[in-house]
Amino acid sequence: MKTLPLLTAVGVVAAAAAVVSIGAFTLESREAQATPKFTQETGKACTFCHTAPPTLNDQGKKFKANGNKL
Repeated sequence: MKTLPLLTAVGVVAAAAAVVSIGAFTLESREAQATPKFTQETGKACTFCHTAPPTLNDQGKKFKANGNKL
């Protein structure tokens, strides 16, 4: 049995990790619920409610708890 050089083995592991990560993000992706209409009506940027869509920050959680009203 022949062993792979260390750099090749590390490359294989890194490639495998990348494939798994991409797969996980693909499976976890969801359609965002926010719309540009909110920005047009309020003048607020997406980051007013989101850290990284669809994740809500504290202000976004308050907005959602208030029935999507400011």
